[in-house]
Amino acid sequence: MILVKTFFAYNDLRNYSYLIHDNHTDHAWVIDPFEAAPIIDYIKKNGLVLKGILNTHQHFDHIRGNAPLMEAFNAEVRKLKNAEKLKLSENFVLESLDTPGHTMDHQAFMWKQENTPLALFSGDTLFNSGVGNCRGGGDVGNLYVTTKMLKELPKDTLLYPGHDYRLRNLEFALTVEPENKQIKDRIYELKNMSTEDLPAVSLEEEMKVNPFFRLDSAEIQHQLGMSSDRDLFIKLRSLRDNW
Repeated sequence: MILVKTFFAYNDLRNYSYLIHDNHTDHAWVIDPFEAAPIIDYIKKNGLVLKGILNTHQHFDHIRGNAPLMEAFNAEVRKLKNAEKLKLSENFVLESLDTPGHTMDHQAFMWKQENTPLALFSGDTLFNSGVGNCRGGGDVGNLYVTTKMLKELPKDTLLYPGHDYRLRNLEFALTVEPENKQIKDRIYELKNMSTEDLPAVSLEEEMKVNPFFRLDSAEIQHQLGMSSDRDLFIKLRSLRDNW
């Protein structure tokens, strides 16, 4: 069985790092390590074997923990080609997926059983209730294409993003879709939960509240005065940049 351990960094950027491990072989992979110390402690306490480190992109807050982990476990950072697979166990793999937009070298990693996606480690491409910005070397047109592609993944795919921005994103979403009850309910729920209690949600749930997945919403189109998917996406990202 493959398990996912989430590490939340109590920093201004609210980074998430992830450790995936097989409880039969005790092999583990780390994705986007921000703070190495708790990950090192977890690996040692659970007797895991770190097989390697994966980074969704090269922004410092996603590679900050690479060097300490490499030194502690003699592990390597792997750079995968698009659609390249890492075998986790007999039936499970991690598959890379080129996802340009936030940066042009950005990758996401899909956890798959056979050929069925189970989870997406999306870095700074797709967040809960939002998408990444393009200010650090990205391109919003590419991000539009990437987001459209990710929307086609199976609806029960779980989302593991690079940051916890969900409350702020939902509050923005409500400004462009103020009658969306799902957004209001989600905001209420989040205000009564701690960060540690926040579960991964499916893409199906995201499609109810994420404005970048809801370009066909009549209310959003009316609020922004446009109906073209691409233009609407670009406008939403511009509004979020300045909100």
